[in-house]
Amino acid sequence: MSPSADQIVADVAEVLYLEPADLDHQLDLRDQGMDSVRIMELADRWRQNGAGEVSFILLAEDRRLERWIELVGGPAREPEDPAQRFRTVMATVSLGGTLVEKLDAIAAAGFDGIELLDSDLRDAPVSAAQVAARCADLGLTIDLYQPFRRAEGVSDAEFPDVLERFRRELDVMAELGATSILVVSNTDDDADPSPDRSAEQLCALADTAAAHGMTVTYEALAWGTHIGRVAEARDVVRRAAHPALSLTVDTFHLASRGDGSDVLGGITADELGLIQVADAPWRSMDLVQWSRNHRCFPGEGEFDLAGPLAVLLAAGYRGPLSLEIFNPELRALPPHEVAARGAGALDTLVADLGGTTGAGAGAVRDPALRGSG
Repeated sequence: MSPSADQIVADVAEVLYLEPADLDHQLDLRDQGMDSVRIMELADRWRQNGAGEVSFILLAEDRRLERWIELVGGPAREPEDPAQRFRTVMATVSLGGTLVEKLDAIAAAGFDGIELLDSDLRDAPVSAAQVAARCADLGLTIDLYQPFRRAEGVSDAEFPDVLERFRRELDVMAELGATSILVVSNTDDDADPSPDRSAEQLCALADTAAAHGMTVTYEALAWGTHIGRVAEARDVVRRAAHPALSLTVDTFHLASRGDGSDVLGGITADELGLIQVADAPWRSMDLVQWSRNHRCFPGEGEFDLAGPLAVLLAAGYRGPLSLEIFNPELRALPPHEVAARGAGALDTLVADLGGTTGAGAGAVRDPALRGSG
C-alpha cells in the first residue's frame, strides 16, 4: 500500500526540519529548503513503503507537495516513461585493444555511442570514414570527438593558428559524421588569466564549428592553469553566451577539486552538453596522475556521484551519460570484459536515481571493418 497523504506530508516535513502545518502544498519545495539529496532519500523511503516506481527523476519534475501526494499516494503508475531512459556512452580511452576491438566491445555491452579519442583514431590502421561505417553497423553514434587542447587563453598572435588546427579537426569530424568536439581548459604556464579572453576565443571556435553544423562543449581540467573548476568553466561559457557552446561536467574534475553538487546550483539543461561519469578512490597526489591512473567505474571508488548527478538530472538534462575512465589496469584487461563491467556500473547508478539505460542490450555484428583503409 502506498503511503497516505498525511504520511507523505510528515515525511517531507521531517527531512526539512519543519512542522507539517508549516508546509505550503502549492509552493515549489526548493523554496522551502528541499534539495536533491533529500529528494533521493524520500524516493527511496517511499519505494520501500509501497510506492512502487516512484523515482528521484519523477519527483524532481514537479516539486510541489500537492503533486507529490498525487504521485506517491495515487494509484499504481503505468510502466516506466521512455523519457527516463538515458543514452549511455563510453570513451574509447577507457578500454585497451585496437580501436576496432574497442568499438565491438562497447556495442556488445549495450552502450548507445562513443567518445572517440583523437589518438585512437590516429593510431588505427583504418580511415575516419571506415570508423564511421563500423559504428553505423554496430548501432553506435559518435557523440564526441576529443580532446582539443590549448584552445583558449592564448595570445592574439597565436589564435589564428588555433583556428587553423581547429578547422582541421572539424574536417576529421565531418568524415566521422561527428557533430560535437570537446575543448579542454588551457593547462600551460603561459595561459592568459582573463576569463573574458577565454570566452571570446571559445566564442570564435563555436562560430567556426556552427558554420560546419557542429558544436563545442567545454570542460575544465582539474589542473587547468586558470580554469580548473566546473564553476570557472561555467562562468566562461556564460560569458561567451554562444548557442553552439555548452559545458561538460566531468565528475572526476568536480570531486577532485573538493567540489560537489553545491557548485551546480541554478544550472540549466541548456547549459549542459555532456556529463562524464567517473569514480575514484581518494588520493593525496598530483591531479594529473590521479586522473590518468586511478579513475574507476561508478561504485568502485569513493566519490559522491549520485549527488551531483541528481542536481544535473533535476535541471532537466537528458543528454548522454558517458564513462571516461583513465586507468592502465583496466586497459590491460580484455575490452569486452571491461565494457560490460562499466555498463553494469552505470546502469546501477542510473537506476538508483530512478532512470534506466540500455546497458547490456547490445548485439555485435561482424567485427571486420568494411574495406582496407
